[in-house]
Amino acid sequence: MNHERMVREMCAAVDAGDAPAFASWFAEDATYVFANNEPLTGRAAITAATAGAAGALPWVRHVVDQVALVGEDQLFCRFTIETESPAGKPLALPCVTVIRLVGERVVDYRVHMDITPAVG
Repeated sequence: MNHERMVREMCAAVDAGDAPAFASWFAEDATYVFANNEPLTGRAAITAATAGAAGALPWVRHVVDQVALVGEDQLFCRFTIETESPAGKPLALPCVTVIRLVGERVVDYRVHMDITPAVG
């Protein structure tokens, strides 16, 4: 499996607002945690949350800075999230995501970032 391609495809799906395509990478019982929010469990919950988040920002673009395989089943990913503030100011927010895989499915996805500048 080409992990960098997988991560880029996941990011492209989020950037396009395609929550089902993003969630299709996840196992049915996967866990997803964004920042300090409560964990989501299950592909359906991940799809719904991703679709809801798409409307929270005027636009978003993930710039993939690094994808590194750690051990046999974890990916460490560094991104720059480009968007804009509620006042229209361009933003470039740092983000780190740690992904745990079983086979080719994501079973645990943890996003570490502060989205506060983008939502006011």
